[in-house]
Amino acid sequence: MELQIVNGRPIPKEPLSFFQYNTGSRYFVTIADTPAVWRDDLVLAERFFSEFIICPYADLETHTAQFDTVKTVLKERMKYPGVKEDPVLEKLAKTWILPTKVHLGPEAQTFLAHSETGIKDAFEQVFKALNNESSMIHILKLELSEGKERQLLYKFLDSGFRPSLVLVKWSQDLDDHTPTAHCAGHLLNSGYSLVGFEKEYALYMFSEQTLYDITSVKKIGLVNPFMESILGSVQHYTKPTPGEITKND
Repeated sequence: MELQIVNGRPIPKEPLSFFQYNTGSRYFVTIADTPAVWRDDLVLAERFFSEFIICPYADLETHTAQFDTVKTVLKERMKYPGVKEDPVLEKLAKTWILPTKVHLGPEAQTFLAHSETGIKDAFEQVFKALNNESSMIHILKLELSEGKERQLLYKFLDSGFRPSLVLVKWSQDLDDHTPTAHCAGHLLNSGYSLVGFEKEYALYMFSEQTLYDITSVKKIGLVNPFMESILGSVQHYTKPTPGEITKND
């Protein structure tokens, strides 16, 4: 996949071609700590010609005013009071996503409910309002702090949601922070491939190729088939039998 960097985030160079077989609406969900992230992600949603659903990681009342401002600026553009004197508002006014495509979703805390259907329940009203009968999410974007992205990723995967693209800003270094490395590894073992990395932003694409689908996790002494193939080509490698530890010279 050929990529481009937009607002410091890696996305497909030809977003529409990536979803060429999807003739219906596309749904872009971003869960973030601050409204500033929403403004940057508006451009990404614009590139995908998608419905943009904003889910704040805080009390909804705290963010409703900022959300209303975003929609008003998108509607009035350069006629919005003070827009020419404010670089942030001016950048927002020049983002040509329609205000009718921008929606305020549930706050992120609702996704963490102790229920197998918690993710879908959190989106139920949004899906209904958007006539999203398939309850499908095409692009999931997480930009949080203090490792909260790990909690949400595990919940999304456990719920059965498999967005075509997942864009994550990891709050810890993947190579230096073990819990973050494990979470990223779980994402890869759940059918995703890492296709782009720009600073802290990692872009994953769902490919449906998972170890869990080609072998039984109940098998004792299970060896990753890929590693078994590599090690099997080594002359002195002996495949371990269940309950046995084999030492090779």
